Amino acid sequence: MAEGEGWKRLGSERLLENPYFSLRSDRLRLPDGGIKDPYYVIERPDAAIVFPLTADEEEVVLVNQYRPPLEMLELGLPAGLVEEGERPEEAARRELAEETGYTGGDWELLGSLASSPSLKDNWAYLFLARGIEETAAPDPDEHELVEVIRVPVGELLDLVHSGKIVSSSGVAAVLLALERLRKDG
Repeated sequence: MAEGEGWKRLGSERLLENPYFSLRSDRLRLPDGGIKDPYYVIERPDAAIVFPLTADEEEVVLVNQYRPPLEMLELGLPAGLVEEGERPEEAARRELAEETGYTGGDWELLGSLASSPSLKDNWAYLFLARGIEETAAPDPDEHELVEVIRVPVGELLDLVHSGKIVSSSGVAAVLLALERLRKDG
């Protein structure tokens, strides 16, 4: 734990561990000397999110998939977890190919963010991929049903404002990518 401004982790206990996340209970000393116990932390692998722009730079490739925690279909950007020993861009390229069948292009890291820093310890890396091309059929993970949808770039903000794109990291990636495209003219 990076200690700062008087915070100190005095101890931790792992309460649950599985391939997708771990739940940890921390005992913290606060800056005023008080103790916070328990403070729950979800440990999760980092994630990679891709804003995939077609070769003509007219469309973005999105995925529509059911999200059991929300009990709804989610329209969003291709994304997934960074596997152990994998760099975020490698994970982003892998997820794009698996979920959509698109590959290639010129890649740029737009930034990184913590989606829920009061609860989770992971980072989401946001990428812009320009000039991607469909090279294969999608090959999603087992039990992952993904519909690939190409959407004109000009419609993305409407999808955000209308609540069709709901992932916080996805919304951030859309806004950062559109700003980059605007600046690049």
